[in-house]
Amino acid sequence: MIKIMKKISSSSSTTIMMALSFSIIIILIIVNSVIASRTCPRGCDCIETLLITNCSVSSQLEYVPHTLNPSLKKLYLPRNNIRRIDTAFDVYKNLIYLDLSSNLITTIVNNNFQYNSELQTILLKNNSLFMLEPKAFNGLNLLKILDLSFNRIEMINGSIFKNLNSLQILDLSFNLLKILNENTFVGLRNLINLNISNNLIMKLSTNLFSNIPKLINLNISMNQLEHLDDNWFIALYDLTVLDLSSCHLSSLSSYCFNGLNNLTILNLNNNSLMAIPSASFLPKNVIQVLNIGNNPFPFIHPKSFYHLKHLKQIYLTNASSLAKIHVDAFDGVENLEMLELSNNQALKHIDSNVFNNLYSLSSLILSNNSFESLEIDLITKYKKYDLYLDVRGNPFSCNCSLEWLNFHLIRMFNKTISSNPDYFLNQNITFPIFNLVTLLNENVSEIIMKQNALDVRCYSPFSLKDKFIIKLHKDKFGCFLLESYIPIIIGGLFGLLIIGGVIILLVIQCRNQLSGFVKNQLYTENQFKNNQFDLYPKPEFVFISTYNDFYKNPANINAAMEEFSVRYPLNQAHQQPPTTEL
Repeated sequence: MIKIMKKISSSSSTTIMMALSFSIIIILIIVNSVIASRTCPRGCDCIETLLITNCSVSSQLEYVPHTLNPSLKKLYLPRNNIRRIDTAFDVYKNLIYLDLSSNLITTIVNNNFQYNSELQTILLKNNSLFMLEPKAFNGLNLLKILDLSFNRIEMINGSIFKNLNSLQILDLSFNLLKILNENTFVGLRNLINLNISNNLIMKLSTNLFSNIPKLINLNISMNQLEHLDDNWFIALYDLTVLDLSSCHLSSLSSYCFNGLNNLTILNLNNNSLMAIPSASFLPKNVIQVLNIGNNPFPFIHPKSFYHLKHLKQIYLTNASSLAKIHVDAFDGVENLEMLELSNNQALKHIDSNVFNNLYSLSSLILSNNSFESLEIDLITKYKKYDLYLDVRGNPFSCNCSLEWLNFHLIRMFNKTISSNPDYFLNQNITFPIFNLVTLLNENVSEIIMKQNALDVRCYSPFSLKDKFIIKLHKDKFGCFLLESYIPIIIGGLFGLLIIGGVIILLVIQCRNQLSGFVKNQLYTENQFKNNQFDLYPKPEFVFISTYNDFYKNPANINAAMEEFSVRYPLNQAHQQPPTTEL
């Protein structure tokens, strides 16, 4: 009995302890929630379980809140009216993410983040920063991302980044920087992405990038460089992306890309280059993507890309002066897969052989030029029917020379080698063709390809103006006339040959007959003349000849006279020879 009572008392005490523990937990949760509700500023969203506070929606804060959870990990304070931060973050020593973008901050003072050694990301873009004190980022040994874009910074102190050994991404774009000295990036040995675009930089120091050897992506666009000197990038062996667009570049030195042996993407768009800088492309360069559009060059010279053996994509767009492309312009780039020659209004003609050696080409964009006619031997001659072709926005004259384009657009749309466009003539195809059925069955790229194939129109003749080429019957191109008359012409020529042969035979036969008739006539006339001569001979001549024979052969006179009288009978008046006295 005593044992049973002990068991009951022990079980009850266990139950009481469990209930008490559960009650304590509930009380702590309630207390924490009350504390959180008291410390989370109005308009902020405090997620205590994740240690995240977001004050980006209608908070209108003028200062950094000091009453948040000290263990906070992520703090979002964008689009407020904060002007100074000073020592505001000393209490939040566990912060790893801080967003202060779109505020009114003007200065980052020394040791602003000295107690935030765990910080990995700081976003200070779109403020009014004009000064960064030399030790502004002290203590941020783990910082990986620093965004200072869209501010008014005019100068970077030479040692301001020296302790940011872990920094990988630095954005200084859209500031007022004019000069970057050699020590600007000292200490950034792990930096892989640097953006200094949209500043006022006119020249780069030769050793500027020597302290960031691991850099992979460099954006210098929208500056005022005008010229690239030799060996500016020689220390950037691992660089793969270089953006030099909109830098007013008019010339490039021969060795400006020296050392960039791993560069794969180069952007030279929207500069002042008068020719493709082929001398600046070195055989060691492995550039795969080149954007060189929106430059004022009028002509693409032969072998302009000859040293770029690894080139796969070329963008030659918005070149307002481009009027001619040499037939050998793309020699040496047999691995090219995509070529865009669009929005070049001065380009009215392109030789059909320009693309002949580009057997790896899978996409050719020739939209918004001034082509009235177009022939691409890569398709018409070499039967590369799988080529994606975009020729929208050209003033095409729809005649027999464009019938191939009609068939190719149908192949692109159907992905079949079909020559019967009857289906399209009976369909009400509208733009855009983005609908649930196509989206369920095709990816976006295929939809865009089909839409581009549809939206190719005629500009002339007037009867076909604005008609979709893909929906035209082949008889609209006029080629059927030639096809119809070819058998007739051949038959006519064959008939003319036969008739000519018959006429020649008849002429020959008539000639022979006429010749025989003429010969007969001449023979008859000759016979008549001979008979006339025989009928009216000169008896004196015959007589004298006979008389002489007679005189020589008196014994045969009678026989001769008889023979003469038989062969040449004379009238009665002349039958008697004259009496001659011997």
